[in-house]
Parts: sequence; C-alpha cells; structure tokens
Amino acid sequence: MATDPEVLEREEAQALALRHPGIPTTLAELALRKGEATEIIEARIRVLETARMASIRATHPEDWLLFKAKDEQGGQVVGYLQDSGCERVRDIFGISIENVSVPEKIPGADPGVFHYLVRGDGRCSLTTQLIEGIEGGRSSTEDFCKDKTGAALELAVRKAARANLDGQIVRELAGLAGVPIAELEAAWTGTHKKVERCRRGRGFGSGDERLGAVRQGEPDVTPPTCPHCRPAHSVKLKYRAAKGDRKAFYGCPHYETHPQQRIIVDAAEWMAKAQTGTANQQTAAPVAEQPKSKGSRQQATPLTASDIFGGDRDPGSEG
Repeated sequence: MATDPEVLEREEAQALALRHPGIPTTLAELALRKGEATEIIEARIRVLETARMASIRATHPEDWLLFKAKDEQGGQVVGYLQDSGCERVRDIFGISIENVSVPEKIPGADPGVFHYLVRGDGRCSLTTQLIEGIEGGRSSTEDFCKDKTGAALELAVRKAARANLDGQIVRELAGLAGVPIAELEAAWTGTHKKVERCRRGRGFGSGDERLGAVRQGEPDVTPPTCPHCRPAHSVKLKYRAAKGDRKAFYGCPHYETHPQQRIIVDAAEWMAKAQTGTANQQTAAPVAEQPKSKGSRQQATPLTASDIFGGDRDPGSEG
C-alpha cells in the first residue's frame, strides 16, 4: 500500500528538524528513527562545532587570557574569553540576557572600597539552553578604577559588573571559559591572529614576568635543556636560586617522569660557559649531587617539587 505523500513529507521535515541541536530530542525519539539516529546526532555535533569554531575566529587574541597549570601537573595552557570578547560571539550562538537585576552595591571595609553585584538569566536560541541566577560583579579596587573618583568611579564599576554578568552567561552557554590553546591555534590558522598576542594570567609567573620581564635574580642566559625528556631536547631546565647550603642550579620541571635520571646543572658553571662561549650545546650532562658545606650531613636529600618550583613563585592576578 502506498504511503500518503503528506505523511512522508511530514516525516522528512521532522527528521531534518531533529538534526538541529536546538530541537529537544529524547533517546526514545532517536530510537524510532533507527538508521537515521546516528546521522541526526552527527549533524547536531557538526552544527555545534561549526558555531564554536566560528565564534573563536570572530575573537581577537587580545580578548583571551591564558592560564597555565603547574609544570608538575602537566603544564596545560587554556584560554579564558574575557568579558570584552564575549560581545563578539553572542550573535553566533544567539545568546540573550534576560531578567537583569538592579545593581546591588556592597560596601567594603574602607570608605572608598565597594563592590557592585548584578544577577540575570541567559538563553541560547541555538541550543535552547537556559541558565538562571547567574551573578556578575566588579570592585572599585581593580586596575580600571585607578584614575576615577566619585560618580565616574561608581558608573565604571556598575558598567563593569554588568559586562561581567554578560560575560559569565556567554562563557557558560558557549563553553568558552577554558579552551585548550591548540583549539585557539586551529581556529586562527590562516589569519594574522596568533596566541602569542594573548595576555598571560596565572601560571606564567609574576605580573612583570608575564609582560616579558626576567624573574629577579635569574641569569639572562639561555638555559640548558633536559636530555631525558621526550621529545628530546624540547624541555628547558628551570633556574632555582641559592637557598641555605644549596647552590643555585637548573633542574628539570618534569623530573618526576624520570626519577632515576636526575639532571642538576650548576648555575654558576653554566653561566661561566655562556660568558666564554663554551656552552655551545643546549643540553648539559647530568651533574651528581651538589657538594655539601662543612658540618652538613653527607647523605643526599632528594629534591621535592616544592624545592624546585614552589615558595617564591607569584601566581599573579587574572587581570
């Protein structure tokens, strides 16, 4: 028996609609589509991937703040889309901000210190996702307020609080709060945009170091590389200043991956070679335990992660 053309047309339209991520679909509905179910899911994924890639391409490197995990935790770098950049991606995802509250002023401990808090909801027309009760806020002590007083200061903090609310909602709905750096690079391939132009945040040293300064007391020479890390010679050793009886040295940030192959390079010797031009090889040979001063125990004490990378590091602010 022939199938009614109107029924076929209606079923085809429904199958096409189900490919869009904004159409609510249950597992039961997909199961009824049988062979089409996989195609529907893959189509939804392609829509979301296309929107995500397009949104990143629409931003500029200056819109992103990079954060780096500790070296002993893997050293992964992810990008955080700042409030200013969120405006560029709202239309791509069809994000709207709704039910925004009146800004609430919260006094601080000092008379000139205060905060503004604002709440609102967000809706994404592409995915039909709704989030409620999101909070945004800024403080009068932040850098953008340094040259402002009186009504100008009040207005600046209120506007920044609202921008922060919008940014929180966009990042949540678009998934742009923690983007791997490789994804940024892929999205900007073929353009003038480079991740090197992104601002550096927590994990990249102190505020001055993130702007390109050398850490105070660190030798201004190219450090040696680790012969044990893979890919070979790709990991630069980290400088550690003298502390107590311990001399200044270079150590591998990934030493825990090769505990039986320690690499400790005497900093004074390396600097001397650099000055005389004899440090012509990037990789230095491993050095045995550093000699102890008189009166100290001769038993070698293994270096801990705190000895090598902790203590004097200033994580800085997020900007």
